Amino acid sequence: MAETKEPAKERPGAGRPRARGRPRSEQSREAILLAALKLLVRDGYENLTIEGVAREAGTGKSTIYRWWKGRSDLAVDAFFSAIDETLDLHETGRAETDFRAQIAGMAAQLRGPAGRAFAAMLAGGRDSPSVAAAVRKRWLDPRRDWARMRMARAAEAGQLQEGVEPRAALALLYSPLYSPLLFGNDIPSAKDLDAAFSLAARAIFKPS
Repeated sequence: MAETKEPAKERPGAGRPRARGRPRSEQSREAILLAALKLLVRDGYENLTIEGVAREAGTGKSTIYRWWKGRSDLAVDAFFSAIDETLDLHETGRAETDFRAQIAGMAAQLRGPAGRAFAAMLAGGRDSPSVAAAVRKRWLDPRRDWARMRMARAAEAGQLQEGVEPRAALALLYSPLYSPLLFGNDIPSAKDLDAAFSLAARAIFKPS
């Protein structure tokens, strides 16, 4: 007599369409980054804690430590999640035009909460070498290197006023962008920043 096989039992959930949307782990990670950014802006780096971020994000500390070693790593990723750190600049042949565009683009990114987070990161870098190193490597150094090379090419092309010292010229151009953040203020409006740039540019660049 042939053996009768029982029909295979259907596994729970089999045949159901998979849920769409982002994985829960990705949603949790984004919630943690948003919470860390909010607290970084509101309270500063010195008052940022893993416990506070976990409470704000509605998650556990163990979940945070799954992705970040500690406060400094989390703060760095939270800040850079709010801005575009890529450096995509197209030179026009006129240094004055290129610097004006670069500074305006940086200001647009650093206005508002992102700028306050950046100021908190700069302050945190005084006590945390890893924070200082990350900000230098991912934001300051690429922009500083480009600015120095662009100013050197401007000098070679004869676009600078007589006697202009390139390092001093760069400090004059970028001071209106960074100085307010160091004193706890917001970056000037686009109009005011452009006016400050134009004033500095007259002392640095020859008329086109």
